[in-house]
Amino acid sequence: MIIPRLLVLYEYSPVGLPHGSAYIRLLQPLAHPSIAERFYVTISPVYYGQEAEIVVVDRLWRPDCTPEMAAILAEDVHHRGAKLIYQIDDDLLALPGDSPAAQTKREIVSIFLHEAHGVLVSTPALRARYASLNTQIQVVGNALDEQLIVQGVRMPRRDGARFVLGYMGTKTHDSDLEMILPALAEIGQSTRLPLELQIIGGINRDNLWHDLQSLPFPVTHLTPPTPEYPQFLPWFTSNVRWDMALAPLQDTPFNRAKSDIKFLDYAALGAPGIYSDLPVYSRSVRHAETGLLAANDTASWVAALGRLMEEAALRGELAANARRYLYNERVLAVRAGDWANALEAIL
Repeated sequence: MIIPRLLVLYEYSPVGLPHGSAYIRLLQPLAHPSIAERFYVTISPVYYGQEAEIVVVDRLWRPDCTPEMAAILAEDVHHRGAKLIYQIDDDLLALPGDSPAAQTKREIVSIFLHEAHGVLVSTPALRARYASLNTQIQVVGNALDEQLIVQGVRMPRRDGARFVLGYMGTKTHDSDLEMILPALAEIGQSTRLPLELQIIGGINRDNLWHDLQSLPFPVTHLTPPTPEYPQFLPWFTSNVRWDMALAPLQDTPFNRAKSDIKFLDYAALGAPGIYSDLPVYSRSVRHAETGLLAANDTASWVAALGRLMEEAALRGELAANARRYLYNERVLAVRAGDWANALEAIL
């Protein structure tokens, strides 16, 4: 049996670090011990004609990538007889705005979608979105590497201790967090519990940070010791202690193709979560069993926040059920084979 050689061209930052999505979507799954015998995997930030039967290029690839670079890469891979496979986990064709940078990104994505022998996507919505651009699209849902999750014992809340709300997101999610500010303000004014909101990630707009500081309870920003994903997830699951985690998501064309990765992260943390009631989450979050789903309006979020704050037993039940779901269905120990199967299906 000939084992295919697989080269991964991961997406990376201007300082050369692989993006978190590259680790989640390619580097961790393809290095998992459960599929170690199905491919010879090498990784690289650049392509110089490395010997491989399969070349997987990730999202926008390099920070200085241009449409011309994308086209040259595709031509080089084809010329050397390898199969080009494109990995994308966001609807980058739906990026808002008409700036030159946004237009360049859309052109790069279009080239890779057209030139690839096959495409790996993270959601059925992405497959439907790109079906007219490539006939070989495989859906491989996100899964967490169980080897990176620290399973600590969660201590019960002490009487009088602050009830900690948590939110994690990148700088592209300002509008999602902004959407629930009225609900946070209302619940903060109506409850007797001492609250705190902890945020991990970026706040892009100064006015949003100002609005957060205007809430009737403290808002703090937690900074991990390193941004690299293989170190971040162990830090997150061993150091962060949230009584409740929040995952608001506005209903936009770009967001509709997103995955439920926040649900997986919060399940790994052992925190009960409230999630926007959109297909992104409602396909995997079972309402009042593994999390609460809330419509994107202030009244629904106030009701969900109040319910979880008042019902300690429900918080424990949601957290336990979510973690059980994660380990039964959404860790690489049971899902890494999905990546190998998808690659083989394309080939």
